[in-house]
Amino acid sequence: MSAGILFLIVGPSGVGKDTLLDGARERLGANRWFSFPQRIITRPSDAGGEDHIPATSEEFEKLLAAGKLMHHWSAHGLQYGVPVSVRSQLDAGINVVLNTSRKELAAFRQKHCEVIVVKVSASASSIENRLRKRGRETDSEIEGRLARMPENWDVGNGTLELANEGTPETGILNLVDLIAGSCGLKATVQQFPASFGNRAMCLMHSGNPIASRLLSGCERVVLSAGTTTVVAELGMTDDSSIAAVDACALSPEALSALSVREGDVVDIIRSPSPKSRGILRKKIRGGELDDEEMEAFVHDLVRGRFSASEISGFLVSASRNLSLKEIIALTRVRAQFAHRQNWQSDIVVDKHSMGGVPGNRVTPIVVPIVAAYGLIIPKTSSRAITSAAGTADMMEVLSRVDLSPDEMTRVVSETGACIAWNGKLTHSPVDDVMNAINRPLGLSSSLLDVSSIMSKKLAAGSTHVLIDLPVGPQAKTRTIEEAKALALLYTQVGEGVGLNVRVNIADGTRPIGRGIGPVLETVDVIKVLKGEGDASVDLRNKAVGYAGLLLEWAGDVAAGEGEAVALDILSSGKAYEKLREIADSQGAHDSSIAPGTFQYSVRSQDSGIVTNINIRRLADIARATGAPLDKGAGVEIHCELEASVQRNDEIFRIFSSSQAGLDDAKAAVLSSGPVVSLE
Repeated sequence: MSAGILFLIVGPSGVGKDTLLDGARERLGANRWFSFPQRIITRPSDAGGEDHIPATSEEFEKLLAAGKLMHHWSAHGLQYGVPVSVRSQLDAGINVVLNTSRKELAAFRQKHCEVIVVKVSASASSIENRLRKRGRETDSEIEGRLARMPENWDVGNGTLELANEGTPETGILNLVDLIAGSCGLKATVQQFPASFGNRAMCLMHSGNPIASRLLSGCERVVLSAGTTTVVAELGMTDDSSIAAVDACALSPEALSALSVREGDVVDIIRSPSPKSRGILRKKIRGGELDDEEMEAFVHDLVRGRFSASEISGFLVSASRNLSLKEIIALTRVRAQFAHRQNWQSDIVVDKHSMGGVPGNRVTPIVVPIVAAYGLIIPKTSSRAITSAAGTADMMEVLSRVDLSPDEMTRVVSETGACIAWNGKLTHSPVDDVMNAINRPLGLSSSLLDVSSIMSKKLAAGSTHVLIDLPVGPQAKTRTIEEAKALALLYTQVGEGVGLNVRVNIADGTRPIGRGIGPVLETVDVIKVLKGEGDASVDLRNKAVGYAGLLLEWAGDVAAGEGEAVALDILSSGKAYEKLREIADSQGAHDSSIAPGTFQYSVRSQDSGIVTNINIRRLADIARATGAPLDKGAGVEIHCELEASVQRNDEIFRIFSSSQAGLDDAKAAVLSSGPVVSLE
């Protein structure tokens, strides 16, 4: 906690200091962060003038000898002393307001580093009138005081001037403004008995004289406790039961972030209008940001210095107006905030799918093939966002996926690979901030997506990244033209951040594999790895093809031979053993792999040739079953494009672990057009 400020009020006799100090004490003295100590003066208590502690000359000398005075001086035949308790108050962060002589300023500045002088001045005629009204001096004494009054006196640096020419009330308000407006803001912590999601909130009393001046027009504040700081949204209240005048009520999120409890003290400052706010406005107006500007903006974004509306403005602008240079800069700075892995290898491979195709779970087949060959392939994957399963959801059927960075390092060291959730590994706080705002906005932007994905690959320590880009009317990428533009963007951004990137444009018009949902996709993967006769051919072929591409590109396999090498590793059982090894290292689960017990068969109403399988409808039905949270839920497809189907043949089966999930999925089947079209 910072020390308090020593305010020294100076000015010639008759300028009105006593009146101003009495009024300021009345308005500020009830606040625990202000003190108006009485001076010890060798003057009787009934002599008039300021309230003081009277002492005889002998008593004063005893106080001085006993070390009871912080400072003392003589003037006009009297001795003046400041109690030593003032030092303790200042050290405790309390602001002390003291009437003193201008001749003692240098001495006070030597005894305390935070000194602000308030010089009270008035015209000679005003001073003469006040001296005569108070009646403490004779005419000759008044004339002597006026004669000795300097016309223009300097009290040094750190000086505020108050011209006390108006009414006493005006002068008092001006002094309160000078004092309160010059202070640091401290507050005793109270807990606000409500949570605001994941938002840190700070509520302050509107009657707090410093807060009402310092935080006027402010929406966010920086709270500090020792070396820990957090940015919080600011609210004001006039209800003392919520926040006392000299306290702040903090949400549980703010308390936790600062590691403080009720009764502790925090320092509070305005969340500074960051330099990057000008950068933000530049972007919103359509300007291009350079590397330094992007870094400054993102750093303040993560520190919480922008409001939700400001972040929304950036996202709306960036979603449609980011240059290649800006995407590269944004990718780099996003990666700075994630844990950076270094595998001490020139070749570290990765494979990423743009998604949008149900099933398509080739990664858990590609990774063990490539690792069994001898390449390092630390795969970090997401959980499902809009689909029935992500790679991490599927792998979680077999083992732990929520690895720490140290655990990831150990697993890769032991096995050459991992298949882990990126939430604790390569996920950046930048994503948390942007996603929290973007979800309700519903913005879809390949520019921001590429930046996010490439930053994760950069943080994961990858050197060679293969992108699976399915294209189809119901996939995320609809047309071949969009796919080519996106592929070019990936390779250019990869080159800009030092990654080797290849993009494979794939068929996104049909499901890959039979299962849609964590357990059902795991069954598909295991069957392919074991080489079982009823394994999905399309899943095997796509996985072997991608593994072969990686072996040719990053390994020493000759061009055109990668697929054969990958197939040999798969057929030998080495890939299956490698997946088991990875799962064991990550923390394999003992539970059996079985789909949900509640099942429903969807059968064909007609006979014919399958001309279309609506992959988006299938994904919606699978999610309606409860997948991916219900691991055993999902859909198993029993037909293929261009296959012949007879009336009453089963075209797909729904699984769930609850009757409610099954009923929801059955309702989804009937909600719109056919899932499978025949001709």
